Amino acid sequence: MDFQHIEATFGKLEHRSLSFSKGLNIIEAPNESGKSTLLAFLRVMLYGFPPRERGALADKNRYQPWSGAPMEGELVLTWHGRDITLRRGRQGNSPFGAFSAVYTGTEEPGPGMTGDTCGQLLLGVGQE
Repeated sequence: MDFQHIEATFGKLEHRSLSFSKGLNIIEAPNESGKSTLLAFLRVMLYGFPPRERGALADKNRYQPWSGAPMEGELVLTWHGRDITLRRGRQGNSPFGAFSAVYTGTEEPGPGMTGDTCGQLLLGVGQE
């Protein structure tokens, strides 16, 4: 699996986009520029928020966009030779509760991917 592109409104990442190159990508930036937030975004795009986390330090609260905008994201990746677009956004009171996984360009549903199974299917490992 290769990441290609992200669009994120997540924590301090306000309508930010980042494209990845083939091979190793190194992200170097000053402290407090969003590197750890980017990694959290990728984890949440693949696995969603941990369901049992509560309180101010729960990821779903900690990564609310600083501007007050709705949390949303898109991750385009290549898996088994096909491009897939993952999207997450608000559903009711659940940030990132809405999930879709479609083949890029055709918008046909990805193979058996749900918000709960996506990371396991793509990476072969659970969220733990």
